[in-house]
Formats: sequence, C-alpha cells, structure tokens
Amino acid sequence: MFGRGRYPRTKSNLKLITMVTITSYETRKNKNDEDLNVLELQREVEMIKSTHTGKFYAHARRATITSTLNKQSCKALIGAKFTGSIKRVEADPYIYKVPGTDDTITLNHTYQYVEKGVHEEEIIFQGEVK
Repeated sequence: MFGRGRYPRTKSNLKLITMVTITSYETRKNKNDEDLNVLELQREVEMIKSTHTGKFYAHARRATITSTLNKQSCKALIGAKFTGSIKRVEADPYIYKVPGTDDTITLNHTYQYVEKGVHEEEIIFQGEVK
C-alpha cells in the first residue's frame, strides 16, 4: 500500500508529473498593432477550501503564453498536453471583474507557465509548499 512499509511517502521517492492542457487560443494585438496568437493553458483541477465559507470548490489555474503560430496551428493544438505547471506569481495590483457577476475585486497576483523541472520543489500533491 502506498505510504506504508517499504515505500514511505516522501518528496524524494515520488515522481510527480504535472501537465498543462492547451484549452483555447485568441488573437490579440502587440505593441506595434500587429496580430499575435496567444495560447491559453490550464492545469489539472484542484480542490480549494474557501476562506470565507469553509466549503471546497474546484479550481483550475490558467495562464496564457504568446506564440508565433498561425491560427490553424493554434486550433490544432487545442487539447494537447505538455509537461509543466502553472505557478502563482506576485504582480502589481489590478482590478478583476468576476465572470458572471457585476462584482470587481483587486488582485495582486497572476499565473504563469513554468516548464518541466522548473520549481518542481514547490509542487507537492497539486499544492504548493509555502
């Protein structure tokens, strides 16, 4: 049984493979007003406990990355999985409109993709070591 006996659950003997999935793409404008295709990545779903209600909710971290791919290539990549993760990073405060509501909140973080092998020490059982 995992976690007992011969193979205790430790960071050193667990090989966690985190994956991200390309879920969509969109065309944006760069600084020179040229079209630029951006891929949206999503990490696996994790259960998070609300600090306000104490109840759990499902959440999947998302991030976008720029690409040099054309629209056809971006569309073909939807559903593709890659090793890596999406990490929460501090950012300058900004206003965020909560989808499906009229509420706005101020956030001071964003999410970014990190490739396989980068910051793996922070990823343990779909959570972060603080």
